Amino acid sequence: MRHWHKRVFFSLALLLGLTMILSACGGSSSTQSSGPVQLTFWGFNQQIAEQADAFNKTHPNIHVTGLKQPSGPDQYYPKVLTAVKAGNAPDVALIEYQYIPTMVANNALVDLTKYGASDVKSQFDSSAWSQVVEGGAVYGYPQDTGPMGLFYNSATFKKAGIDHPPATWDEFAQDAVKIHALGPNYYIVSFPPKSTGWIQALMWQAGAIWFSVDTQANAWKVSINSDAAKKVASYWQGLLDKGLVATLDDFSNDWNAGLDKGTIASWPSAVWGQGVVKGNAADAAGKWSVAPMPQWQAGSKQVGMWGGSAISVIGGTKHPKEAEEFVRWYLTNDASLQIGVKEIGWFPSNLNARKYPEVNSPDAYFSNQIVDATFTDITTDPNWTWPPDLTAVNQMMGNDFAAAVANKTPLSGALDQLQQQVVQDLKSQNINVVSS
Repeated sequence: MRHWHKRVFFSLALLLGLTMILSACGGSSSTQSSGPVQLTFWGFNQQIAEQADAFNKTHPNIHVTGLKQPSGPDQYYPKVLTAVKAGNAPDVALIEYQYIPTMVANNALVDLTKYGASDVKSQFDSSAWSQVVEGGAVYGYPQDTGPMGLFYNSATFKKAGIDHPPATWDEFAQDAVKIHALGPNYYIVSFPPKSTGWIQALMWQAGAIWFSVDTQANAWKVSINSDAAKKVASYWQGLLDKGLVATLDDFSNDWNAGLDKGTIASWPSAVWGQGVVKGNAADAAGKWSVAPMPQWQAGSKQVGMWGGSAISVIGGTKHPKEAEEFVRWYLTNDASLQIGVKEIGWFPSNLNARKYPEVNSPDAYFSNQIVDATFTDITTDPNWTWPPDLTAVNQMMGNDFAAAVANKTPLSGALDQLQQQVVQDLKSQNINVVSS
């Protein structure tokens, strides 16, 4: 169980100026005297309107309007926080796990324990549930998760004389040499220095804990440049120094082309990465496979998470009870879960939904592997904690790592610099902080 200092105040100026026009965004509505309670729901996918309609048909006393929003973190979360401050926020919204602490710090989420959240806890994956629990409070129900695995081009691996995917990071480094020997444009992977969520997931897997709460000091503890974190940095530094990995930005055109051609031969990614590979390497059907994440210790099953979301009730709603009723339905009702899994592509947190055929069926693109099965027998460290100012952390981190790669300076130095910057950033917001 993690504990949070509830009186942390996040500077909205770090996210976006408070000049946004929100009158057209929707928001909490009062109960009409002769009609149902009106709720607004924000999310990233158009299908949320379809799910809301299904709810409305069976709940005549509540009417939910689902509104798709831009998904960029520099757009969405500033918009939600600004709307909360202005008093016209949605009643319900998708909140990615890593942004829950930021929202809690701004009193922007409702604790669902008072509405019986524990009644449905057993229906969800325990690692996903831990992501919505802060200091005993439950700030949403878990929608989906992002456990990491290894997508790899088996044709390129075979061409390099590699007959099985690397089980450890030592084997991964050895395979990097063999793949680069195929030609100067062949790399086992690209190290994208600005892909903060990807790097953080690698740190998480290795046992690094960047943030925690010192309950005695009532302060945040920052440990970004810990020994565990520097182990990861040193590993990738070795591959960079030897020219064995590319440095293309993930999701860029050149990176997409590398996936399609097989010159970028693998991608450690979350379960949702299967859709990215299929979408950007359409010509490579039958060549890509998925394997468990390489491990620091042979035989381990430890992974980090990259992504995953909760559906939360937003602070300031006039109808928290009805909003919780919708959120509970949304992530436990079979009709809603079917839409999420089939049409949106969730790797669902709901355990019953993980039994759906879409989660357990062979995928022809991946040579008839049951892709999602690779991401079920895993372990995640529940002590990984997200900070109350993730947007600022990610901005500084991306700049520091990109500068290190561009200037060929050590990634460990970027961690040291980020440690100092984050501590100073928290202090500048009058947040109690201790540095390890």
